[in-house]
Amino acid sequence: MTYTYVFKPHLLHFSPMHPSEESYQIELDKAYSFYAKGAFRETLSVLAGMESEGNTLSLLMRLKLTNLAGLCYFNLGEIKKAEKYSLQSLQLAQEYGDPVFIFKRYDNLAALYSFTKEYHLAHDYMQHSIDLKEATQHEKDLIPGLLQLAALFFYIDNVESGKETVKKAGQIMERYPPDEQLIMHYDFLLGMQYKREKKIHESLQQYDKAIEKSRALGFSLVECRSYTNQGDIYVSLEDWGRAQDRFEKALEISTTNHLSIDKQNIGIQLALTALKLGDISKCKEIYLRVREDIYQSGDDVLLKELESVGAEMYEAEGDYKSAIDAYKRHLNHYKKQYDNELSRNIVNIQAKYEAERGERQLKESRLLQVESDLKALKAEHDLQDTERRFRTMIENSTDGIVIMTAGRQPVYMSPYVYKILGYSEDEIAGVDAFPMVHPEDQDIATEMGLAVLANPGVPIHGHFRFPKKSGEYVWIEGTGINLLDDPVVQGVVCNFRDVSERKETESAIQELNKSLGTLVSERTSELEEVVKDLEAFSYSVSHDLRSPLRIIAGYAKLIQSDHAESLNEESREFIDIILDNTKRMGQLIDDLLNFSRMGRKALFKSPVDMKSMIGIVLDDLGRAMGHLPEQIIIDDLPPAYADHALIKQVWVNLLSNAVKYSSKKSTPTIEIGYMDQDGETVYFIKDNGAGFDMRFAHNLFGVFKRLHDRSDFDGIGVGLALAHRIIKMHEGRIWAEAEPDMGATFFFTLGPDA
Repeated sequence: MTYTYVFKPHLLHFSPMHPSEESYQIELDKAYSFYAKGAFRETLSVLAGMESEGNTLSLLMRLKLTNLAGLCYFNLGEIKKAEKYSLQSLQLAQEYGDPVFIFKRYDNLAALYSFTKEYHLAHDYMQHSIDLKEATQHEKDLIPGLLQLAALFFYIDNVESGKETVKKAGQIMERYPPDEQLIMHYDFLLGMQYKREKKIHESLQQYDKAIEKSRALGFSLVECRSYTNQGDIYVSLEDWGRAQDRFEKALEISTTNHLSIDKQNIGIQLALTALKLGDISKCKEIYLRVREDIYQSGDDVLLKELESVGAEMYEAEGDYKSAIDAYKRHLNHYKKQYDNELSRNIVNIQAKYEAERGERQLKESRLLQVESDLKALKAEHDLQDTERRFRTMIENSTDGIVIMTAGRQPVYMSPYVYKILGYSEDEIAGVDAFPMVHPEDQDIATEMGLAVLANPGVPIHGHFRFPKKSGEYVWIEGTGINLLDDPVVQGVVCNFRDVSERKETESAIQELNKSLGTLVSERTSELEEVVKDLEAFSYSVSHDLRSPLRIIAGYAKLIQSDHAESLNEESREFIDIILDNTKRMGQLIDDLLNFSRMGRKALFKSPVDMKSMIGIVLDDLGRAMGHLPEQIIIDDLPPAYADHALIKQVWVNLLSNAVKYSSKKSTPTIEIGYMDQDGETVYFIKDNGAGFDMRFAHNLFGVFKRLHDRSDFDGIGVGLALAHRIIKMHEGRIWAEAEPDMGATFFFTLGPDA
């Protein structure tokens, strides 16, 4: 079995602890002392006594204890116990939150799973370690991790990835002062690399370098495994003598330094070389001695290798029954190793998930800490920026700012104070300014000062006149606020500005308002006269126009009734035209009068049953027009709150238009309904009649504005204008949508009170 190496564990020194834990630390120091001497059983005995204390141990103490226990069991070859304590130590490290503890536990687990040939687990833990070191900027700690990861790549024959990883480790090493320990590990890994590349001579040389450095530094583990790997090279070359020599040196080192795992593995290799050299008795002696130790450890990997050698040995002796039994044991351990790995994979999926979750929590915790630090730093910078900004604002403000004591002694004045008043800093430093206020405004200034002192934190406003150095008074408008209790300010803050120009403007405005009031009264009187004249004119038009119309219509009817027989066809047609136009003229006069009165008519709002009103209007229209379309669809209209008579007029005008403009369709149809739009009720009347071009919709509600020729549809052009005025009186809206020959839809609302 070819070995990588396990880095010598760092027995970390911690900060001073609570006095109640000093006795535990003494015991732990004793355990470290035993461990350093290779006395692993004695170490475990001390740790067992501490472990019995249970929950009385702190998290940090349990973290140290489980880590050391895992290392001891690993060196004793008790892999399952080593795994148990190593995983427990990782969990405690994640709970403790220090990244150094966490990535060193990852390193230990990677070494353990490398030994058991569970390379996928070893790779996962090693990658976690490297990621965490990079994230926390422990660059130098990356070097041993990269070397260990390279070893894993070499084990699975991924030589290129291994070479790249070794190269990366070498590049990082160049950035730091030479470290003999790291150089030793680097030489060891180069030996592995050259071995995989079949560069036998270079590989043996690198292992010799690693042996020399490890001997000087006291790293017996690296020395032992360098010899072991050299022996393995000679085994591959079937140079059994040199292989035996290297394995014997490795055995001596492992025995002296209590490297139990290595001792068992080397024993298997020595048994194999003895067998290959024909010394079956020595092979059997080693086999039986090693067999007892390995079976005691229960390591299926080593047992599988051992029984493979045993089967060859018994076969060479001619003891075929024992050889078959050994082969059976070999297969059994092979199967157990496979089964253990399979079940371990299932368990490790959960462990991997927990490890990743712990790492995520760690990263999130560190990210939160970084964010908190950044926020604090930003807040400090913002505070400085704010202070500079406010100082700049104050120094360049067009307001004067004064901070004074309760005794009205100024302790700070902004530059603009001196600019407003014309004094120098020396001339008004420490001066009580209140007596300088204009005599007529002394009471106002005194009341303002008392109010400020009596109401801490409450802004008090006021304005008064204050003398400039030139003797001229300026109007001052300002605010005072009592911040005497504020530990930062400890004063009364007054800010003020020169409003003399505004005061002059206000005075001018007041004079202007007086003159405007007189002018408005005069104009109102004139307007009332005009309105009276308009009303008189309307009355005159009504009567003066109607009389000639009645005379014309009367004589036309007399001619039509008394002289009908003597009139020819053309004369009768002329009389019909005269009567028709006098009728239209009368209607036009009525509509004009109604339209002119509408602006002066008061609204009398009340609840209106819109559906019932539609029925009444349609009945009236049916009698007046002589016919209605068969298809009239009426929705269940909601009631409204409006002027009953005026809204009826709107329905009359809109419905009569719908009937008129749809009358030329083969199946005229009218739909009356409503919809809710943004919390507002919208009523509509839709017909399938002549419609109109929307380009001319702006003329729709004007007086005498018509969108169709009178020869096609009769009308005067006042109905929609009247409807528009009624809707506006209700604070509503009215609009239409149409297409030529596709009908029209009129919409209206009745304002917020509807």
